[in-house]
Amino acid sequence: MKTVKIVTTLYLLLSCLVGHAEEMEQAQNALQEMNPLPTISDEWRYTVGASIWAPASTTSSFLSNDMFVGSSQSSVTQNLQSTGSFAMVSGEAHKNNWGLMADLVYWQINDGTQNTKYVTKKTSLFSGQSANTTQTIMTAAATYTVYNTPSFYVDALAGARYVSSTTSATVNTVYKVISGKKTKTTISNINVSNVDTATDAILGIKGRYRIADSAWYIPFYFDAGSGAGSENNTWQALAGIGHAFSWGDVSLVYRAMYFELGGSDGLTKYSNYGPQLGASINF
Repeated sequence: MKTVKIVTTLYLLLSCLVGHAEEMEQAQNALQEMNPLPTISDEWRYTVGASIWAPASTTSSFLSNDMFVGSSQSSVTQNLQSTGSFAMVSGEAHKNNWGLMADLVYWQINDGTQNTKYVTKKTSLFSGQSANTTQTIMTAAATYTVYNTPSFYVDALAGARYVSSTTSATVNTVYKVISGKKTKTTISNINVSNVDTATDAILGIKGRYRIADSAWYIPFYFDAGSGAGSENNTWQALAGIGHAFSWGDVSLVYRAMYFELGGSDGLTKYSNYGPQLGASINF
């Protein structure tokens, strides 16, 4: 009888230990699935992401002789209120230590005012101004993994950044004079458009630091470069916090980007900086 009890007790104990071991193994597998650091292998791995970037911006203009013309600043709230269509997407492909990456930022900023002024009771002047700025910023690079440990992953990158900025302005005026039963109307329309582009070579690094063997990580990125001309420079940087899931990850970072556009007539310097919320899918 005692032997049966002992065997039963041992059986229950072993069952508990086996069950606990299975739970631990499942937990470890789940943790491995949520490892935020990439796994280097002979097979291709891909990442596609989308983000929402809400930057403040500063623009400074200079003449060809480096004379300062003026600058303007827009807060995050002002940019959000005047933003039209936008798209912010990225993608990566890796095999072994080599890889390719691309990042696209596209946005439209719309602004306009209108006003009617009465010169006399029978004479009025209406004026309306509208401005539209469209910017396309495309970054593409080849990458190579230069450092890879269980908690730290770093890629070096070399590539190029293409920037296109189109500004369009329209001024409409309507001048009305009422004389008796007749109304004389004079209409004037002025349209101005300007396109600036630049392509800059860049070098940089990007990577992730895993926090305490968890699914949380610190993403980071930095690049810098220049193109034709001594004053055609660009750089970009970001850092923040992220969390990995079995399907991909979500991150909240602070992103800053600087670039210059211009030619023989002058130079315009653009700075954009603010928070960015993004999500990516791995497959």
